[in-house]
Amino acid sequence: MKYKILILIFNQKNKTKILLIVAFVIFYSSCATRNIEYDRYKILKKYSKAYKILLDNQEINLETVIIDKNNIKNVRIDKRKQEVSISQFKPGEFVKLNDLILDSLIAGQKKIEKNKTMLVVIDGVPQIDSLIERTKIDLNSIKQFEILTKEELGKNEIFCRPVKYLLIIKTE
Repeated sequence: MKYKILILIFNQKNKTKILLIVAFVIFYSSCATRNIEYDRYKILKKYSKAYKILLDNQEINLETVIIDKNNIKNVRIDKRKQEVSISQFKPGEFVKLNDLILDSLIAGQKKIEKNKTMLVVIDGVPQIDSLIERTKIDLNSIKQFEILTKEELGKNEIFCRPVKYLLIIKTE
């Protein structure tokens, strides 16, 4: 089939040949990749299951890595390789969420003991304990950081487990 198309192309006039070859090359090269805007939740929803996600050519799990969206240079989708490639202007300063909690909160003004129960909410999404241990966050992506104690939460608890502290992190 491909050879029949090529024979037909070479039987036409020169202008037609050139236009068809250019159209053929553009058609096959433009379908594979495209750039999109960085939206963590849309990328997770649409691409996380079938595509490999790369951050500066290193494979990551976007469910456990929170990137500073102001540091994103571009996001490229490659359908042939089934990759989402995210490149940054400069390398991010990633800290494990578990280390951030221990370092920042225990040394902070509010005395939080290591064995107390804590719930972490990032951008309105509660994080389960196993996710907290694996999650890395770029320090530059944190817009707001707030700790609420059980007393500050009051009687309006809507959690299904006992919570002594609620850590709320809002990112940009």
